[in-house]
Amino acid sequence: MSDAPLHLSVLDLATREYGQSNTEALQGSIDMAVRAEQLGYERFWVAEHHGMPGITSSAPAVLLSAVGAATSTIRIGSGGVMLPNHAPLVIAEQFGTLRALYGDRVDLGIGRAPGTDGATAMALRRTDRLDVDDFPQQLADLVGFFTGMEESNPLSRIRAVPGYGDVPEFWLLGSSGYSAQVAGALGIAFAFAHHFASDNTEAALALYHQSFRPSRFRSEPLALIGVQVVTDEDPAVVEEQSAPGMISFIRMRQGTKPEPVSMDEARAYQFSDLERRFIAARTERQAYGTRDEVARKINDLVESTGADGVIVAPGAAQSRYRHQALEVVAGLHAEGRLVRAGVSVG
Repeated sequence: MSDAPLHLSVLDLATREYGQSNTEALQGSIDMAVRAEQLGYERFWVAEHHGMPGITSSAPAVLLSAVGAATSTIRIGSGGVMLPNHAPLVIAEQFGTLRALYGDRVDLGIGRAPGTDGATAMALRRTDRLDVDDFPQQLADLVGFFTGMEESNPLSRIRAVPGYGDVPEFWLLGSSGYSAQVAGALGIAFAFAHHFASDNTEAALALYHQSFRPSRFRSEPLALIGVQVVTDEDPAVVEEQSAPGMISFIRMRQGTKPEPVSMDEARAYQFSDLERRFIAARTERQAYGTRDEVARKINDLVESTGADGVIVAPGAAQSRYRHQALEVVAGLHAEGRLVRAGVSVG
């Protein structure tokens, strides 16, 4: 692989800041998509989460319709829709509708995690049977609703309208080697959630490249990695903007669903030594720091993983600093400081 510019994308969670309404949070997501398009990003994705007070992206297809109406050139999609939570036909109809409205710039990224706790997952599915072994068949059915199915499939006579014959760009999202291998075997693009599962990134991307088989969807592999970015030339600002999210994550690890943390609470919070070690481990391989540090950290990750691009996940507490993260990465990209360097993968 020769030196080439990275593919740049954005992942947004429609974050609700302290004191904001849900309406303001969702409008913030739309505003971020517009800014990403202005900055030249290729993709803007939203992720499905449920029951989390600080995240309003529980209905990706609905939010993407508003994002599509506010933009004109950037690709829009799910990063991702959690397939076990939905009937495949419903997803095919939703994304078929999006493609009917916004054309070929709609991506369909699929994940196999619930995106929530077990009780909420059961409420979504209306069953206590949460069998991940169903995922391969669910995925095959979803693809089939767009492309057609074998006659032996009992669903083969059902048509997704809109959807059938209007095939989106399929992505499989994951944080494990299993998802990487499934994406490779199906010959579709793969996005790894490095922004919250950084221990297995190199191994997962190696598995994806090793298992990739050309398909009707792709002739060559395409892999992106999510990278959390918090940046400013003042290290104190980086630390301050990171703190509310870290406090929320610590509380989630303790089994709660925290409300958004205010800047005042974050400034007053006393992190224990254990919490500081946890934060250091969580941020070590993310792009936190000054502009030069962000460039170095992203390039190091691309070099070690062989990724074709990065999905910027802005991690700052306040929207102006989340926008700043997009602006810094886009600026580095425009200057040619972010490259797909030649690596040995597999």
